Parts: sequence; C-alpha cells; structure tokens
Amino acid sequence: HGITGLTVYGGIAEIDRNQSATTNTGDAEERVIGMKYAVGSFTFGIQDSEDKNGTSTNNTYDNTHYSVTFQVNDDLSVSYGHVESDKEGSNTAEADSLQAAYTMGGATFRIAEVNVDNQKYSTAAANDLDATIISLGLAF
Repeated sequence: HGITGLTVYGGIAEIDRNQSATTNTGDAEERVIGMKYAVGSFTFGIQDSEDKNGTSTNNTYDNTHYSVTFQVNDDLSVSYGHVESDKEGSNTAEADSLQAAYTMGGATFRIAEVNVDNQKYSTAAANDLDATIISLGLAF
C-alpha cells in the first residue's frame, strides 16, 4: 500500500571514459538517493548523492540537499533549501536559499534570498556570495 504523500527515488550511473595516465584514471560514476514527503500544506525533501569524475586526485563529491516548502494558499508558497557539497581533499561548499512565489492569473512573481559559502570549494572571501533574485513569469 505504501505511505500517502511519500516518494522515494534513487539511481546510479556510470560513464565509460577513455583511460589516460594524465587525465582520466577511472570511469565517472554517480549515485543518488532521496525522498519527498508531502503532508497538508508542507512538503519536505532530502537527497544524498556521490559523484566521482574519474580523475586521479580529489575526484569525489559528497552532496546533501534538503528543503521544506509551505503552501500558504493556492497563490502563495514559501520555501527554504540547503545544500552542502564536500569535495575530496578540499573545503565544503554550502548554499542556503529562502524563497517566496505568488501567482495571480497568468503572472508569477518570485523572490529568493541566496547565500553561498566557499563557492568553488575555496574559503577566499571572493568565493562567498549573497544575492537577492527577483523574477516575473507571464503565461499567455
């Protein structure tokens, strides 16, 4: 029967790569597992993934994502999302996003406040980002 509102998913992929001592030492691989649970006006999600790019050093990325969305009414929703990406032999990149969307007829107004730390897996101040994103979508 299952649990109403629960979605579980997963996948694996492997890409055969031409082996070269200078660039590629193995095949590229990816593994993903996640779940989403919707109850009432809330939707919760979490996903874990691992990516290997097939190079000789620092080739593994472990990624964790989670989010929550609240549907205030038929027109307004608010959500929060967080992602962490750990690069083998490097720093952790992180991002947080707080979002709101309002729909009226064929128009959707969206705003997001985004904060990224250690973009490019570097702790240099230039690799931190704060942004406000505003968009308007029109359906005809």
